Amino acid sequence: MLEAEGISRYFGGVKAVDGVDLKIEAGSITGLIGPNGAGKTTFVNILTGYVRPQAGRIRLEGNDITGRSPHEMASLGVARTFQTIRLFRDMTVLENVQAGMHLRRPDDLLAHLLPLPALRGEARRAAAEARELLRRVGLNPEVVGAARASQLSYGDQRRVEIARALALQPKLLVLDEPVAGMNPSEKGRMRDLIARLPDHGVTVLMIEHDMRLVMGVCDHIAVLNFGRRIASGTPAEIGANPEVITAYLGADSERTARPAGTSLGTSSLLKVTDLDVSYGGVQAVAQASFEVGEGELVALIGPNGAGKTTILNTLSGLLRPDRGSIEFAGHAITGAPSHRIVRSGLIHVPEGREVLARQTVRENLELGAFTRRDRHAIRAQVDELLTRFPILRERASLPAGQLSGGEQQILAIARGLMARPRLLLLDEPSLGLAPLMVDQVFRIIDEIRTDGTTVLLVEQNARRALQAADRAYVLESGRVVLSGSGAELLEDPRVRATYLGA
Repeated sequence: MLEAEGISRYFGGVKAVDGVDLKIEAGSITGLIGPNGAGKTTFVNILTGYVRPQAGRIRLEGNDITGRSPHEMASLGVARTFQTIRLFRDMTVLENVQAGMHLRRPDDLLAHLLPLPALRGEARRAAAEARELLRRVGLNPEVVGAARASQLSYGDQRRVEIARALALQPKLLVLDEPVAGMNPSEKGRMRDLIARLPDHGVTVLMIEHDMRLVMGVCDHIAVLNFGRRIASGTPAEIGANPEVITAYLGADSERTARPAGTSLGTSSLLKVTDLDVSYGGVQAVAQASFEVGEGELVALIGPNGAGKTTILNTLSGLLRPDRGSIEFAGHAITGAPSHRIVRSGLIHVPEGREVLARQTVRENLELGAFTRRDRHAIRAQVDELLTRFPILRERASLPAGQLSGGEQQILAIARGLMARPRLLLLDEPSLGLAPLMVDQVFRIIDEIRTDGTTVLLVEQNARRALQAADRAYVLESGRVVLSGSGAELLEDPRVRATYLGA
């Protein structure tokens, strides 16, 4: 059905997609997986015409379609859905589905202006087809057809989006995270729907982080990491591939895990109980409960989309929970504003570093102490951190935007330390870093913890996180599914099953 050869796309110095090959057989369901930043969405955007490749060729049924625009791709039979739902929210469900027929139907304008039987008949046929498509995706058109798309639940909106894509009568349907944000029962129904699509003559390419869905429904899987294809094969072959396991769980370090049962915590510094967090209709965190003891390093791990970053953003006041409670240092901070949480000593180093690119390294460090008034102590601590991290001292007068990714990560951590945290939240500190820089970042984290600062770590490199942690919690679909010491979870096969599917 589709063949991509040597597809490459760079953004500045970032190789988002680097020489990727992919073959999709007609009538199959192909999964495209990989950790955060692997290049999956960029690759799909190239296949569907939203991004032009800088190298490589794309063929659909043997015909070269490289560089075609999105509407040209659609006219050739390539339809897609998106990570975030893109329905016409104020149009009815039936109208949304009919909108997907626009490339193969005459303009509706004449039917509205001229009461000709032939035009009215065409409109009736389109409405009947739209109702049948809704039934195919598991929705009752008599119940939801006349409702506005915005009135449907999140899971049903996903189904409408697929029905609209099917209205194009595609040869190839690209699904970008079709079960993101769904509860387990919605995921089960969506799995059944996807599995049936080839029966209707539709070939499927699916990006998805839910590995149980991918392993259960796909005929073939391709794995990307850092823009390159690292594996391709059946679900069984991918699940047993050492390079894939390393990409998802991370590589081992030379250090050993902390002994099982070891904990420096003598009292609970952070206690989270039955936390629920949603984005609109998407429940990202469900009844999550965990504790962090004074002086501990606790890790939150789990596959992409498990809710880890959402939890950190909620703890630091960037998101408000729907229900549940958060206690820090004996005080309730549930729903408290961020500035109050920062002043209490809970400091967040976010994913992506978020350094101020135009400010110098020294200025970034000084801004980390914005809640403090002890100017002499601030200057002394800046000097101490520049001494502690020589790479920052060498670049103290440079704009932070000129630093490498690893150097920016060290700066972000040092800036967090300027707030004198009682609890430091670290979100994906090794994301996108070279192995040697990952080692350096984890040495810094270990030093911080040894110095007595309590750390709550979210980290994609599960092995390194578990080796560093006193205790850890494993998240899946927003729920805590496993907990234990870092050493215990490091040897627990259920952790691998969470990442790569049972």
